[in-house]
Amino acid sequence: MSKAPISSLPSQPLAIARRPASLAIGRALRPTVIAYHELSSKATDYTYALTSRHFEEHLQLATELSGKLGNEQSPIVVSFDDGHISNYTSALPLLQKYSCKAIFFVIGSRMGEHKDFMTWAHLRELIALGHRVEAHGWSHTFLTRCSDADLRNELVRPRQVLQDRLGAPVRALSAPHGRWDRRVLKACAAAGYCQLFDSSPWSGWRKLEQMEVRGRLIAIQSLDSARLFHWLTMGPAEAGVRRTYHAAKRGARSLLGDKLYYQMWARFSGWRGPDDAMLNGGQ
Repeated sequence: MSKAPISSLPSQPLAIARRPASLAIGRALRPTVIAYHELSSKATDYTYALTSRHFEEHLQLATELSGKLGNEQSPIVVSFDDGHISNYTSALPLLQKYSCKAIFFVIGSRMGEHKDFMTWAHLRELIALGHRVEAHGWSHTFLTRCSDADLRNELVRPRQVLQDRLGAPVRALSAPHGRWDRRVLKACAAAGYCQLFDSSPWSGWRKLEQMEVRGRLIAIQSLDSARLFHWLTMGPAEAGVRRTYHAAKRGARSLLGDKLYYQMWARFSGWRGPDDAMLNGGQ
């Protein structure tokens, strides 16, 4: 279990974009849960792999804003999807450096079974350090396309395995591919979950079918600290335009269907991970 020791990380603050202090305090910040996937030392072809430098800038921004607000509560909640090995080797040292706790949503079937994903020992260490490890389904399939039996397996199995292997409660689920509906929510509640996180940055927090549903902002390579700060302090007019655009994008996704949309996403995002049924003509 090797990772860069905290002492080897840069000790000087990063040179990030200047931000007017009056704006940060005078305009209500938008509390945001950010969903990261992978970290890399430099930019790659995968859209959802941020550089470690950008990730550290995000953590520095969260620390800075918390200080200006005179509040230990950060406006940014950090989460990771999938369980990629870089969450341990690259993200963990930075999280420790900035005293930031994160939620790691992991794919049950890939833990300890694939060289690009974390091991059970890694996950136990995360928990020992005060981070949360939660579920991201068993096989990362679209929950909305599952039969009732498959849906129960995708929800119950990872929760049971994670709790048995890690000795910590599992109460939250990150919906694979961001897909869910009322049927999925009811199945989540029946499986023992209390929270569901999706991939819509505009959905906020709400209570549905005995479940707390929270939206998240998906981090991509272009999300540097300046763009993130703009997101957190965005005015209502611009937010309305962006919300409309996001709704139109979701409508287009529905028209294409899950299979075609996912195949297009995998092609244009640069995804090179483990094979997925949706890329091979499966469900």
